[in-house]
Amino acid sequence: MKWRNRGLGLGALLALAGLTFGVALVGEPTPAVAQPKSEPVKPTSELTTDLALIPGNAGGFVHVQVAKVWKHDAMKEIRKLAEKAGPKALKALDADYKPAPSTLERVTMVMLPEKGPRIEPKIITILAFNEPFVADDVRKLYMPKVEPKKAGGKTYYADEIQGVSLHFADDRTIAFGDAETLPAFLKIAGHPTGPLRDALAANAGKPMLACVNLKEIAAVEELERHLPPDLKPLLKAERITLSFDLDKRVTLNGGIAFGSEDDAKAGDVALRKTADLARIELNRPRIEFEQALFGEKRKDGGKVDGLMKAVIALGGLAALNTVDEILGELPFKRDGATIAAKFELPEWATQYAAAALVSAGIALPGLQKVRNAAAVQQSQNNLKQIALAMHSYHDVHGSFPPAAICDKKGKKLLSWRVAILPYIEQDALYKQFKLDEPWDSEHNKPLSAALVKVYMDPRLPNNTGATHYKVFVGKETPFDWLQSLKITDISDGSSNTVMVVAAGDAVPWAKPEDFEFDSTKPLPDLSKPFPQLIAAFCDGSVRSINPAMKEFERIMKIIIGAADGMVTPDF
Repeated sequence: MKWRNRGLGLGALLALAGLTFGVALVGEPTPAVAQPKSEPVKPTSELTTDLALIPGNAGGFVHVQVAKVWKHDAMKEIRKLAEKAGPKALKALDADYKPAPSTLERVTMVMLPEKGPRIEPKIITILAFNEPFVADDVRKLYMPKVEPKKAGGKTYYADEIQGVSLHFADDRTIAFGDAETLPAFLKIAGHPTGPLRDALAANAGKPMLACVNLKEIAAVEELERHLPPDLKPLLKAERITLSFDLDKRVTLNGGIAFGSEDDAKAGDVALRKTADLARIELNRPRIEFEQALFGEKRKDGGKVDGLMKAVIALGGLAALNTVDEILGELPFKRDGATIAAKFELPEWATQYAAAALVSAGIALPGLQKVRNAAAVQQSQNNLKQIALAMHSYHDVHGSFPPAAICDKKGKKLLSWRVAILPYIEQDALYKQFKLDEPWDSEHNKPLSAALVKVYMDPRLPNNTGATHYKVFVGKETPFDWLQSLKITDISDGSSNTVMVVAAGDAVPWAKPEDFEFDSTKPLPDLSKPFPQLIAAFCDGSVRSINPAMKEFERIMKIIIGAADGMVTPDF
């Protein structure tokens, strides 16, 4: 029976690429599967399609030539182990998924340039395969019902439910990201100038290449506020490059490019100071390891668990001393405005380094999934804090806040999100608001632009202070524009009634704008901008709801209603 599950989508393809890669790229081809052919390194003026997509002004990238590293002599024993799965297993998986997972050649992750404060960087993943595929077959398998869209003159496909967008750069290269990031990337893809282009031109054939464009990383501003003064010259660096050469031994190459020779001189001093500080920090764990080995008051000598602790301490002490030796003799060399370093790993470490590179290359696409999962978790935590703040407000005032703070004539001035500020550790901000003025008055507007982290859903970039967290307002819900409702008014049960959701267009968090609800009318579109709807309920619990589930609208109307008397269905 064939193992085919289209619902797994592109994530399954990436996972399978990792699981089957070892079987595919063994030393000798098997009769069942043709041996993948590595592309020869092209001249720097003829970058491969995946590298050519990287904008010269991007925030950074990591590029791993997984197949090249896998075929290195250092991986010989691991290849033999991978062969044990057998060609039959690989052939079955290759037959069910497109592109064939065994043909994965290179993996690249690109970070887009950042402007202003951000919660999460914008990341695009590019997969390059060594055998051509039919783009329409891939699209039909994973996104059968999507229509093509355009960005930067390039075609892409977006699946709102899976939260993934695809662009086929050619018949061997796929770029993917979320619905907002991929179009933004396509608009600047292949930008011919910028510091990253120089790094690509000089290092295009490296098995692993990573580069950071510090001028386009917003986090540098945050570092500047916290870094000690004698280390701040490092922040004048424009580009950091890291690459590996893989011959009989692994050679690690690093470079820091500054804007001027004077900046590089100051950076060199700061770099060596950083190494000295790092060596000092090694003393704390070293003392702990030495105490475990030599301490006079050890009571677990002769015991099995004591032996395990001693072995761990011995290994830890050896590792610390090795790092200390490296930091004490850093192979840095300054040449004009650049500081370079070259370090050759011991022969015994070559196999471990090669295995780490292959693992890193395979794991890179999965990092996007991990980041997305972390963003979902943080959004759930935000909603949990909002729900708890609502209950804290109820404890103090005897009711939940009304949906809006209004003037004496009933004009809406400020959102409920302003009312609960004291209960999300924003009391100082709350006290600055004039509650008898609208959110965008001359006095309140600057306050309304404050970045309140709890109101910012990390699943989308946000540097404007807008929020997706909204309540439903209407006579059937727990919220009214003017009246304050008590928890006892929720006769359907607090665990069966929605309090706050993350959905719809972003609005200024202080603005009294939420979802108007009438059970006799269609619901607003709750399927955007996120593929899953996260909701906080009136008992403080937080749950995820699939907008694509059967009878979504009917179920939502039931759980939005606070006292409709209808039985809450399972969902």
